[in-house]
Amino acid sequence: MNTQSDIKLTDQLERDLIERELGAQSMGFGNDVKRVIASIQNVFTRLQAEARKAKVAYANG
Repeated sequence: MNTQSDIKLTDQLERDLIERELGAQSMGFGNDVKRVIASIQNVFTRLQAEARKAKVAYANG
């Protein structure tokens, strides 16, 4: 009986470990997506700033 409970405990620990590993991977992917979106937003912000500078330079002659 003791062996059977050890097997059940080991199986549960393995399942918990697998769930944690899979959860960590999905969070990694989510963070990668957030990082890509932030990078794209930064590019647009820089482009808008350059466009404003260009308008000011053009208006000032």
